[in-house]
Amino acid sequence: MSTVRKVVPTAAHPKVSRSDWTLSKSVFALAIEPLTIAFTTTGRKAYDVMLWIAQRHPATPDGGYSSPVSDILRGYGSSTKASERVQRYIEQMVQTTVVWRPLAASDSGTLHLEGFEPAASPAVKDEARTFPLLAEARLYIRGGEAWVTWYYPPSIKEQLLSPERWAQIELKSIARLSTYTGVALYEICARYKDSPGGLTSKHDPDFWTRVLREGGGSKPREFRKFKNELLMPAIAQINEVTEIFIEPIEHGNKLEQRTLQFRVFRKTKEIERVPDAADVTLVLRAAKMGVRESDLDALTLKYGALKVTEGLDAMEAQINDTSETKILNRGAYLKAVLTNRFPDGGVPEPLSAEELRPLQKVDPRVEQQALIDAWRANRQKQIRAEFTALPEGEKVRWIDQAAPTILQSALSTPGVRRRVAEHDWESPLISRVVLDVYATARHGAGWKDPSEIDLVMFSVAEARQK
Repeated sequence: MSTVRKVVPTAAHPKVSRSDWTLSKSVFALAIEPLTIAFTTTGRKAYDVMLWIAQRHPATPDGGYSSPVSDILRGYGSSTKASERVQRYIEQMVQTTVVWRPLAASDSGTLHLEGFEPAASPAVKDEARTFPLLAEARLYIRGGEAWVTWYYPPSIKEQLLSPERWAQIELKSIARLSTYTGVALYEICARYKDSPGGLTSKHDPDFWTRVLREGGGSKPREFRKFKNELLMPAIAQINEVTEIFIEPIEHGNKLEQRTLQFRVFRKTKEIERVPDAADVTLVLRAAKMGVRESDLDALTLKYGALKVTEGLDAMEAQINDTSETKILNRGAYLKAVLTNRFPDGGVPEPLSAEELRPLQKVDPRVEQQALIDAWRANRQKQIRAEFTALPEGEKVRWIDQAAPTILQSALSTPGVRRRVAEHDWESPLISRVVLDVYATARHGAGWKDPSEIDLVMFSVAEARQK
């Protein structure tokens, strides 16, 4: 489980140097299949940047690695405007269990993990090992800035940070790629860009569909469709914006088991350009329309970004329609639109009555104020618990300090004055003033005014509890 808590790190973290954006990524972390949940494009990019940071900076005393969230965002070409999404991506890394699938037969005997028996022979070709991407992650505030500290599973930590065999991954190239398939394929092929042969190993189509998609337990698509809708566009983008050029080579025929490999070579001169911002336009647009990112990723994997964009256009027109029929489950509606427009061997079922039930519009300002009120109520509970834990003598001192304000208020009655004299602070009229005086002195005048990151962290914690 990931934890979200406010802590003060014991080790300072220097700003990320921008002089070298090359990550030495262990070969066993290249061809992975996410099992438990779908691993998003941005999540994989952020994981690469966190590895890059961990390889260049010392661990904290308890074995973790720390960085400002803004450095991770800049590392994969995004902006601080996306900071509210970082917690979600980091939680993905903790919750995502992946299977490592060796790229070559020679890799099967090279990885020695704590708790695993080494391969008996290099002849073992289909060996797979399972592990979480992160063991734990903590998000907190330091000096008014969002930071994260993360921990790698002990069994794979050394291979990740000091790999015996690695691929040279250019983070500036990663930043330019807009799909998970593109990022995963680039990382695999980058291993071979300086190889004399320049050829990846041969694998059957099922292998490639598993390691080049977000995963999450869904059934892999038919390779023909995967190739046309995801693989070929990813190859075209890699060839256009990165330092390598790749081309697919298919072997076999209808009578034989087909295999696929890629020819890879480094371009004579890499195109010099400033890394583009991560393309989160589709994600942000879908989020504004009420479609969860996990649902969007699944539909994009199946239909491709262009078709999903068409579906969003159709759904937006329906949302803006003035008729009484409104959309309750927008993820299901988008799926139905895509199924209708791009049928895949079946007749789509009509939307249920519940999905077509009129949707009550919520004013964003009302929703935001409700979140602020909930945060303040929770903050008041925290301050009360903090004050309750004080020694009795210290409580008396704070009650005496708040007494003039209480006694001079219009609400001062004989009963209130008696309670103040007896240092009985539990009454709501008295505790409100006492706790405000205490919290203002200890935490500053803005102790009950949440920042944007406070609200983000609070909403994440609330969602997890629900």
